[in-house]
Amino acid sequence: MKRPMGMKLNNKTEMKRITLSISFALASIFAYAQTNVAADLAKQAQCDAIKAEMEPLLKASEHAKRGLKSSTWDKLGDAYINSQTQCGQDSTAADKAYAAYKKAAELEGPDGKNIEDIKAKLNGATLGNAFMTQGVAFYNVQNMKAAQHGFLKALEVNPTDTLASFYAGIVSNQLGDDENTEMAFAKYLELGGTDPAVYFSLGTKAQENEDFDTAVKYLKEGIEKNPADKDLKSALINLYLSFNKLDAAIVDLEKLVETDPTNTINLLNLGILYDNKGEAEKALMYYNKVLAIDPDNYDTNFNLGVYYFNKAVNTKKEIDNMSMDEYRKRGKDLETQVCKEFKEAQPYFQACDRAKPGDVEAGKQLETLKNVLTQCE
Repeated sequence: MKRPMGMKLNNKTEMKRITLSISFALASIFAYAQTNVAADLAKQAQCDAIKAEMEPLLKASEHAKRGLKSSTWDKLGDAYINSQTQCGQDSTAADKAYAAYKKAAELEGPDGKNIEDIKAKLNGATLGNAFMTQGVAFYNVQNMKAAQHGFLKALEVNPTDTLASFYAGIVSNQLGDDENTEMAFAKYLELGGTDPAVYFSLGTKAQENEDFDTAVKYLKEGIEKNPADKDLKSALINLYLSFNKLDAAIVDLEKLVETDPTNTINLLNLGILYDNKGEAEKALMYYNKVLAIDPDNYDTNFNLGVYYFNKAVNTKKEIDNMSMDEYRKRGKDLETQVCKEFKEAQPYFQACDRAKPGDVEAGKQLETLKNVLTQCE
């Protein structure tokens, strides 16, 4: 007789780290594939005009005397912003504008009459938007490091920009930069953001760091803000399971079942949890609820097959451990019971085979049962 089989867990309960994606509403500054040739020519003429306007400003910044005036650099910064907005051919115009404004602030000094205006440009929406556009452009050509730089700079110069914090977190997450991911996403939530992917990412990262309390906090906050999001609810249950907090998982799952009694994933997972706790009666109740809704549910049928198979194996062990006197009294009755329990397992594995024709695992169990039941005849 084979050893008892392990319970088959619903694969949807396993934690999966999502790959976040961006759907940008902003147009790429590199989208020049125009069908209108006249429009292309007009655009290029505009860019040429802007470059011509910038030439004297660049020369002034290199001049021995004019290069020492804050106004020279301030104007140069404005010109770079205008270049990006009106032309867009300089992929690092925002960085150049930022550097120019920083130089202007340095030359103006802390007590200069124009210092507040310059600071406002260094920490304002206009420069922030320039960095956002720069980040989007690099993202669209899959230069993730440069895109991350743009979004992080946008957040630095305009720290109240929710979109900048969101995009900075997403790209940092894609790059595996945990420090900046957590910083940007935490800022996003502080600014009032509620996207479930952010809560999921922060909760998952806390779980990876074995910080149970923080992971619970993020996931529960996310569920509160997004009560219809199923991924967050599943992630919370998975968190409980990974920390072996079965009772807490059961409490939360039963709440979910109260609000959505036909959700077969939640019903199945409750069955699995009770099965793992050794509470067979409750496990069977939830497994049967699943089958009442979805008779061909593979995982539930497999788990029920395992339940009856293991029950038969344990009964057989009892027989094997009997003394001769005990066997004379009860052995034959228990052997009949063993065969009955093995037969009870069979239709569930047959249902698995119907649900997934040719499934190796279900086929293996059916073959084992066939051999065992031959001995019962």
